[in-house]
Amino acid sequence: MSYERLVTDQLDTSRRWATTPQEATDGVLRSCATVFAAQCRARPSTKFPKDASRAPRLLYGRGLGADEAAGFVRALKHDLIRVAPDGGFQVPGARACSLNLHLVGRNEDHVALHTEVLIHVAAYAELVLDQGWPEDRIVFDPFVRGAALDLWGFGAGPSGSWWEGDVVFACEAKARIEGGDGLRSLANSMARLESDPAASASKNHLAKWRELVSLTRERDIDLLLAADGARWWYRAYRDGETLRLRAYPRLGRGP
Repeated sequence: MSYERLVTDQLDTSRRWATTPQEATDGVLRSCATVFAAQCRARPSTKFPKDASRAPRLLYGRGLGADEAAGFVRALKHDLIRVAPDGGFQVPGARACSLNLHLVGRNEDHVALHTEVLIHVAAYAELVLDQGWPEDRIVFDPFVRGAALDLWGFGAGPSGSWWEGDVVFACEAKARIEGGDGLRSLANSMARLESDPAASASKNHLAKWRELVSLTRERDIDLLLAADGARWWYRAYRDGETLRLRAYPRLGRGP
């Protein structure tokens, strides 16, 4: 579906959003929710008994942020992502991306926005449009070897299998700064693990930290922690056997 079909034709003036990108994004997501719910009703899954009566009502578990919506619309406008009518999407220019990407999914008897997906897309768009990253150096949602982080950036374009080469950048996207699964909680966990690798951390946070440990085994990398309204940059490097994170006030163009 084209940008014009997804955004321009989906504006809903009956609902008041603070920004035009929020209004446009809401229109896209509601359209996807309608098609997704209809598909569930037409082909109900035995795993989800409520599929047969699934309503097209769309739930925003954490609202719809202006920042994440603006980044999502930019990605659509520049054809960085392609969205199917039911909300499935692909990142056609990426070095690789998961084949199981969806904007919306099941929630009780209705439909919900998938947490973090919009800011994930926004971070990808900023790397390409603002930081100058060639798309063929970025992996969107790495899907091998138990990867836990959301984006990988390679130092050069592919010359063989997509995973071959040096990872020089990684990103983790969270829907919001605050909250139990927010960006600040993750950053605090990483700070504790930096001081004490045996420190307590959630399974999710620990998996991301261990991935950083693995990625920095042979070289330093840049790390971006992104959320609606936040972009926190770090240099991840080794001090002997200890992983360290040094915050950047900002990062220039790369790679």
